[in-house]
Amino acid sequence: MSDRVMVTASPFICHEPEAGEPLRREGIEVRHAPAGACADRQAVIELLADCAGVIASMEPYDEQVFSALPQLRTIARWGVGYDSIDLQAATRARVIVTNTPGAVTESVADQTFALMLALARRIPEQLSVARSLQWCTVEGTELWRKTLGIIGLGSIGQAVARRAAGFSMRILAHDPYLLPFHVGRLNVTPVSLDRLLQESDIITLHANVTPESRGMIGEKQLRMMKPTALVVNCGRGALVDQVALARALQEGWIAGAALDALECEPPLPDDPILGAPNVIIAPHNSSMTAESAARVNALVCENVIAALAGRRPRFVVNRDLLD
Repeated sequence: MSDRVMVTASPFICHEPEAGEPLRREGIEVRHAPAGACADRQAVIELLADCAGVIASMEPYDEQVFSALPQLRTIARWGVGYDSIDLQAATRARVIVTNTPGAVTESVADQTFALMLALARRIPEQLSVARSLQWCTVEGTELWRKTLGIIGLGSIGQAVARRAAGFSMRILAHDPYLLPFHVGRLNVTPVSLDRLLQESDIITLHANVTPESRGMIGEKQLRMMKPTALVVNCGRGALVDQVALARALQEGWIAGAALDALECEPPLPDDPILGAPNVIIAPHNSSMTAESAARVNALVCENVIAALAGRRPRFVVNRDLLD
């Protein structure tokens, strides 16, 4: 009997049947999860009852899920983040967890800059004015030679820094793992978080979610920023205290925010961020380009094939399991 792999990641399903062809060529049966099928842990358990692997989105995988799925051998995350997976529980259950680092770097960096420009130049307001036929001036601000603060200088933060050089921006960076090589090559200035918040005109978030970074931008941090500051989050919604951000926008502590990641996705209808002024909200779409989808789909298939064949995948997250 062939191994079965469930796909919950919608970008993979959207590109079928081409996306799954590498798996089928190896005799692996590919199944697609219905939209909204992974609402909670019990739904995940029922969906994966006879599957050896899953090409996963952001549904939860923890001790409860692994205990109920002893046949599960690999979780292949579509994308980079894996904060919805309990890695220690996965390792105890001998489930190989993989991701696809680097495949969406340029797409996310593009989206980050697109949102910076849209926010600074007030593009949504310009569109609204033009369509109303009640034309008037919509005055924005320039990115040229402004100070950009990058929180998290991993691959995506570095790609954003490279783009910022084209705007002659002064670049501040905060990352506890910042390497001297990156400082010199990217012409960034390493600073404390407080200094970055106080001096930056635009702040962009690209940090991983850890117990230390969760909610790292809260009321205290927002009050440190310039009243003209703009905040862009194409990272993880959990990095920002969304209630505090909505209040900051309502009361004018900062000038605007552009969010491609929210604490709850999609947000609840009464979420205060939806009614906040000067906010652009995108549907967690920063990695969604035709080019990045093709790269991720190829890598995620490569990871699954290796894991189910008993070989070490190229991009293992819980390396302790195989080491």
